[in-house]
Amino acid sequence: MAQISIQELTTKNMYKCLKLKLAEDQVNRIAPNVYSIAESKVNPNFTPYAIHLDEEVIGFVMTDYDPNEIEERKYWIPRFMIDVSYQSRGHGKEAMQQVVEMFKKNDDCHYIGLSTEPDNYSALRFYESLGFVNTGEMLEESEVILLLKV
Repeated sequence: MAQISIQELTTKNMYKCLKLKLAEDQVNRIAPNVYSIAESKVNPNFTPYAIHLDEEVIGFVMTDYDPNEIEERKYWIPRFMIDVSYQSRGHGKEAMQQVVEMFKKNDDCHYIGLSTEPDNYSALRFYESLGFVNTGEMLEESEVILLLKV
């Protein structure tokens, strides 16, 4: 059975992350991976990862850890995407569960946060199916914040 893994971004898998595609209706909802990778190079709190299905790169995730933030904002997932050709197969759910488990290994992790547009119903359903709760609070007045209590 094929295995999902979250792997450090390297020069080998970075180029594969840059080639990943979103569904047409997702393109304007998620920052391009090239932008996220660039952002991670200037913000030391951001850590980019490639999502692998065995040896194949099928997605990208970026985490944010800021020890100076309030408890609900220390651990954050600012980017998460699965290539359109691998969506709706359970790979995203498995990958997100692994990211949550990575965070939970830290003693000071009590919440994991993320955000999405309030009308992105498929993303909201996906995150809520993993236990994230829509707080109703808005991030930068355009995205709703979801929190997972761990």
